[in-house]
Amino acid sequence: MQVPRTVPLDGKLDDRKNVYKEPIRFEDLPEELQHYLSDRSRRKKDERNTAQILEGKHVLTLILYIDAMSPVLKSDIYNNVSRSGGMVEKIEDLVELGLVKVYCTARTNSQILVITEKGKLVAGLIREIVGTVES
Repeated sequence: MQVPRTVPLDGKLDDRKNVYKEPIRFEDLPEELQHYLSDRSRRKKDERNTAQILEGKHVLTLILYIDAMSPVLKSDIYNNVSRSGGMVEKIEDLVELGLVKVYCTARTNSQILVITEKGKLVAGLIREIVGTVES
């Protein structure tokens, strides 16, 4: 049996047995908890280090795909790597790390990803690791 997570409300734990049947609406939570929950995902992203970013689902595959296909349309990534909603954030992370550049074309309203020299180096290291593990 999975124990539901509880949140302190008015100094005590929310110990309702029907927490899933009668959840407390976000708007009814104390303001302090509303701010905590709103900032939670932003804090998680800010607290991630490079290793945690690279450990993300499909990130290594994404780097290898962009390296092999560069320049590549963003839509091709969704078709060939993953349709995950988090893919936008993963691409932004790669841009922030300096592994990829994104160019927007006005004529076709397309986004094109190009691997950087740093990205090529990282992709080569990933391939080397995979080769070592598979040998």
